[in-house]
Amino acid sequence: MGKNFEIKILTQHWINEKYKDEDLCSHGEIYLNVNGVIITQPGLDEEWGISESALALLRTLDKDYICEPESEEGLIFHGCGAILMMGCPISIHWTVKHCSDEVILSNFVKFTTTNPRIGNIKYKGLKVKLSKKEYTDAITSFALEAKKPFDNSREKIINDDFDKEMYTEFWNEYNYLLKKFSI
Repeated sequence: MGKNFEIKILTQHWINEKYKDEDLCSHGEIYLNVNGVIITQPGLDEEWGISESALALLRTLDKDYICEPESEEGLIFHGCGAILMMGCPISIHWTVKHCSDEVILSNFVKFTTTNPRIGNIKYKGLKVKLSKKEYTDAITSFALEAKKPFDNSREKIINDDFDKEMYTEFWNEYNYLLKKFSI
């Protein structure tokens, strides 16, 4: 794959190792480089919600996603995120547009604080065109890596019925999309 779109998990962990059997989301650092512009990388004191971000990205493999930060959740979630994938405005957004066998990514914006009026970085003019295969390979690779800690951990301890239902729905959709698009 070319260097015009790179997204990789660099670190991934539970929020607290002591409570790893209760943590429903993985957290860590992501490297995101679009046409040589690094949007996130280690050393920026940014922690992202890895598993939630992976599901959000899987959803874009066959559907357009319009960057509307005022009304939509992002594609990369802050590390404080929850299984419901909502709440914290700290996030990274971009538009995903499918055009026959290509995918166009544009309108990149990163929110670095909980105040979207002062804590956002807009990457004006940043745009990349990829083949559908390049985009699918990058996202499914990210999602497979994000899933590893869950595959290698004990069953989660979930005492709340609503959380248990959300967790089951999350992984049902995740696994369905991963299987649908995996190589």
